[in-house]
Amino acid sequence: MIGILTNTDKYSIFKIGDMQIKFKTSPFLQKYTSIIKWNKGYIECMAKYSTLDTPIEEYIDLRYIAKRLRLPQNIFDNIKEVRIA
Repeated sequence: MIGILTNTDKYSIFKIGDMQIKFKTSPFLQKYTSIIKWNKGYIECMAKYSTLDTPIEEYIDLRYIAKRLRLPQNIFDNIKEVRIA
């Protein structure tokens, strides 16, 4: 299974099949540029902000977000790869 990471306005969106997790992010985030590492709910990626000249490393803990949304913690277990849309 493949996860998709994207952003729009002040939100980031992580899609898994028909389900999506939408969470608030910086209004200065322009786009995610690359995925460095995926570890079952934890994403290390590069992100471009309008306030900076070059992308910086970002960390997204989807397990924490899923827990707060009362989603099952095993929803990330079958995801083998994350891509940026």
